[in-house]
Amino acid sequence: APAVVNIYTARLVTERIAPSALDQMFGDFWPRYQQRIERSLGSGVIVDMQGHIVTNHHVIVNAEAINVQLADGRIADARIVGRDPETDLAVLAIDLKSAPVVPFGRSDRLKVGDVVLAIGNPIGLSQTVTHGIVSATGRQQLGLASFEDFIQTDAAINPGNSGGALIDTSGGLV
Repeated sequence: APAVVNIYTARLVTERIAPSALDQMFGDFWPRYQQRIERSLGSGVIVDMQGHIVTNHHVIVNAEAINVQLADGRIADARIVGRDPETDLAVLAIDLKSAPVVPFGRSDRLKVGDVVLAIGNPIGLSQTVTHGIVSATGRQQLGLASFEDFIQTDAAINPGNSGGALIDTSGGLV
Protein backbone atom coordinates (compact mmCIF):
# COMPACT_ATOMS: atom_id res chain seq x y z
CA ALA A 1 0.00 0.00 0.00
CA PRO A 2 2.75 2.59 0.66
CA ALA A 3 3.78 2.41 -3.02
CA VAL A 4 0.26 3.24 -4.26
CA VAL A 5 -0.05 6.97 -4.97
CA ASN A 6 -2.84 9.42 -5.64
CA ILE A 7 -2.57 11.22 -8.97
CA TYR A 8 -4.12 14.65 -9.40
CA THR A 9 -4.20 16.27 -12.84
CA ALA A 10 -5.22 19.69 -14.10
CA ARG A 11 -5.67 21.30 -17.49
CA LEU A 12 -6.95 24.62 -18.74
CA VAL A 13 -10.14 24.29 -20.79
CA THR A 14 -11.53 27.07 -22.99
CA GLU A 15 -15.26 26.93 -23.63
CA ARG A 16 -17.37 28.99 -25.98
CA ILE A 17 -20.33 30.72 -24.33
CA ALA A 18 -23.47 30.94 -26.42
CA PRO A 19 -24.81 34.49 -26.79
CA SER A 20 -27.74 35.20 -24.52
CA ALA A 21 -31.12 36.31 -25.83
CA LEU A 22 -30.34 39.82 -24.56
CA ASP A 23 -27.04 39.89 -26.46
CA GLN A 24 -28.80 38.78 -29.64
CA MET A 25 -31.53 41.39 -29.20
CA PHE A 26 -28.89 44.16 -29.20
CA GLY A 27 -26.96 42.66 -32.10
CA ASP A 28 -24.03 41.32 -30.11
CA PHE A 29 -23.22 38.09 -31.96
CA TRP A 30 -19.48 37.96 -31.20
CA PRO A 31 -18.49 34.70 -29.59
CA ARG A 32 -17.38 34.86 -26.00
CA TYR A 33 -15.15 32.40 -24.24
CA GLN A 34 -14.45 31.43 -20.69
CA GLN A 35 -11.62 29.41 -19.24
CA ARG A 36 -11.72 27.01 -16.36
CA ILE A 37 -9.39 24.52 -14.78
CA GLU A 38 -10.54 20.94 -15.19
CA ARG A 39 -9.22 18.58 -12.51
CA SER A 40 -9.30 14.82 -12.29
CA LEU A 41 -7.86 12.11 -10.10
CA GLY A 42 -6.60 8.59 -10.32
CA SER A 43 -4.09 6.21 -8.84
CA GLY A 44 -0.66 4.87 -9.67
CA VAL A 45 2.01 2.52 -8.37
CA ILE A 46 5.69 3.28 -7.76
CA VAL A 47 7.56 0.40 -9.41
CA ASP A 48 11.26 1.25 -8.97
CA MET A 49 13.75 3.23 -6.88
CA GLN A 50 14.11 5.81 -9.67
CA GLY A 51 10.55 6.99 -8.96
CA HIS A 52 8.78 5.53 -11.99
CA ILE A 53 5.03 5.23 -11.56
CA VAL A 54 2.75 3.05 -13.66
CA THR A 55 -0.81 4.27 -14.16
CA ASN A 56 -3.53 4.26 -16.79
CA HIS A 57 -3.16 6.52 -19.81
CA HIS A 58 -6.70 7.86 -19.44
CA VAL A 59 -5.75 9.19 -15.98
CA ILE A 60 -3.15 11.58 -17.42
CA VAL A 61 -4.34 12.21 -20.99
CA ASN A 62 -4.34 15.94 -21.87
CA ALA A 63 -3.03 16.86 -18.41
CA GLU A 64 -1.00 20.04 -18.23
CA ALA A 65 -0.01 19.51 -14.60
CA ILE A 66 0.33 16.23 -12.72
CA ASN A 67 0.84 15.97 -8.96
CA VAL A 68 1.40 12.78 -7.03
CA GLN A 69 0.71 12.28 -3.33
CA LEU A 70 2.28 9.39 -1.49
CA ALA A 71 0.64 7.55 1.39
CA ASP A 72 3.01 9.30 3.82
CA GLY A 73 1.68 12.70 2.69
CA ARG A 74 4.61 13.78 0.51
CA ILE A 75 3.64 15.52 -2.73
CA ALA A 76 5.69 15.71 -5.92
CA ASP A 77 5.29 17.03 -9.43
CA ALA A 78 5.27 14.22 -11.97
CA ARG A 79 6.30 14.18 -15.60
CA ILE A 80 5.20 11.77 -18.30
CA VAL A 81 8.04 9.56 -19.54
CA GLY A 82 5.99 7.07 -21.54
CA ARG A 83 2.49 6.38 -22.69
CA ASP A 84 0.58 3.86 -24.76
CA PRO A 85 -3.01 4.95 -25.37
CA GLU A 86 -3.96 1.66 -27.01
CA THR A 87 -3.14 -0.46 -23.95
CA ASP A 88 -4.17 2.43 -21.65
CA LEU A 89 -0.82 2.49 -19.86
CA ALA A 90 1.39 5.42 -18.90
CA VAL A 91 4.64 5.82 -17.00
CA LEU A 92 5.34 8.89 -14.89
CA ALA A 93 8.48 9.91 -13.04
CA ILE A 94 8.92 11.77 -9.76
CA ASP A 95 12.03 13.00 -7.98
CA LEU A 96 11.67 11.91 -4.37
CA LYS A 97 14.19 10.28 -2.11
CA SER A 98 13.31 7.00 -0.40
CA ALA A 99 10.05 6.41 -2.26
CA PRO A 100 8.43 3.07 -1.39
CA VAL A 101 8.42 0.50 -4.20
CA VAL A 102 5.92 -2.29 -4.79
CA PRO A 103 7.35 -5.77 -5.41
CA PHE A 104 6.19 -7.49 -8.56
CA GLY A 105 4.08 -10.62 -8.31
CA ARG A 106 3.58 -13.33 -10.90
CA SER A 107 0.40 -12.65 -12.85
CA ASP A 108 1.17 -15.70 -14.96
CA ARG A 109 0.66 -17.86 -11.85
CA LEU A 110 -2.75 -16.45 -10.90
CA LYS A 111 -5.58 -18.92 -10.87
CA VAL A 112 -9.33 -18.43 -10.95
CA GLY A 113 -10.45 -18.13 -7.34
CA ASP A 114 -7.21 -16.57 -6.04
CA VAL A 115 -7.78 -13.67 -3.65
CA VAL A 116 -6.58 -10.24 -4.82
CA LEU A 117 -6.67 -6.74 -3.34
CA ALA A 118 -7.32 -3.52 -5.27
CA ILE A 119 -5.67 -0.44 -3.76
CA GLY A 120 -6.39 3.04 -5.06
CA ASN A 121 -7.87 6.50 -4.68
CA PRO A 122 -11.60 6.07 -5.37
CA ILE A 123 -13.58 9.30 -5.26
CA GLY A 124 -10.51 10.97 -3.71
CA LEU A 125 -10.41 8.62 -0.71
CA SER A 126 -6.75 7.69 -0.62
CA GLN A 127 -5.37 4.28 0.24
CA THR A 128 -8.69 2.47 -0.10
CA VAL A 129 -8.42 -1.31 -0.22
CA THR A 130 -11.06 -3.66 -1.58
CA HIS A 131 -10.78 -7.38 -2.04
CA GLY A 132 -12.08 -9.90 -4.49
CA ILE A 133 -11.18 -13.02 -6.36
CA VAL A 134 -9.66 -13.61 -9.75
CA SER A 135 -12.68 -14.33 -11.94
CA ALA A 136 -10.68 -15.12 -15.08
CA THR A 137 -7.19 -14.80 -16.53
CA GLY A 138 -6.06 -14.29 -20.10
CA ARG A 139 -9.21 -12.45 -21.16
CA GLN A 140 -8.92 -11.64 -24.86
CA GLN A 141 -10.95 -10.65 -27.90
CA LEU A 142 -12.81 -7.88 -26.10
CA GLY A 143 -12.03 -5.40 -28.86
CA LEU A 144 -10.35 -2.95 -26.48
CA ALA A 145 -6.80 -3.17 -27.85
CA SER A 146 -4.75 -5.18 -30.30
CA PHE A 147 -2.91 -6.80 -27.37
CA GLU A 148 -5.27 -8.17 -24.74
CA ASP A 149 -4.39 -10.44 -21.83
CA PHE A 150 -6.56 -9.20 -18.98
CA ILE A 151 -7.10 -10.35 -15.42
CA GLN A 152 -10.76 -10.20 -14.49
CA THR A 153 -11.62 -9.64 -10.84
CA ASP A 154 -14.72 -8.85 -8.84
CA ALA A 155 -12.84 -6.49 -6.48
CA ALA A 156 -14.94 -3.33 -6.15
CA ILE A 157 -13.55 -0.26 -7.89
CA ASN A 158 -14.87 3.27 -8.36
CA PRO A 159 -13.83 6.38 -10.30
CA GLY A 160 -10.36 7.30 -9.08
CA ASN A 161 -9.21 3.67 -8.74
CA SER A 162 -7.89 3.75 -12.31
CA GLY A 163 -4.16 3.12 -12.37
CA GLY A 164 -4.12 1.60 -8.88
CA ALA A 165 -2.63 -1.67 -7.79
CA LEU A 166 -4.00 -5.18 -8.03
CA ILE A 167 -2.08 -7.11 -5.39
CA ASP A 168 -1.83 -10.85 -4.73
CA THR A 169 -1.88 -12.34 -1.22
CA SER A 170 1.92 -12.15 -1.06
CA GLY A 171 1.81 -8.37 -1.60
CA GLY A 172 3.06 -8.51 -5.19
CA LEU A 173 1.73 -6.32 -8.00
CA VAL A 174 -0.04 -8.47 -10.55
